Amino acid sequence: MTGQTPEIPDLDPVLKTGASPRNVDAARKALARIEELGWQPLAPYPGSDTHWRVRCLLGCAKDGKNWEGVMFYSHMRRARRHAGCHSKELREKAIKALNEAR
Repeated sequence: MTGQTPEIPDLDPVLKTGASPRNVDAARKALARIEELGWQPLAPYPGSDTHWRVRCLLGCAKDGKNWEGVMFYSHMRRARRHAGCHSKELREKAIKALNEAR
């Protein structure tokens, strides 16, 4: 990702044109929340109800690698899993281990 500064998170070009305090605040919250849940953004923050290219950092893909795809942030903030993700119990343990390692 590019264009991210401590003051303004990396925003999708559509949001950059109107980088309002509300958009910046929403992006900060989204980035903090998805990191907490074991996700990594692969594209600038597009808004809550727009597909966002992300990576799951929990190693739950069939080959043990990290799943990549698109999710809505509105789904991620409720801690929804992607298809093929670990069970809820195993996922919670993996998130805790990931966050402790950071």
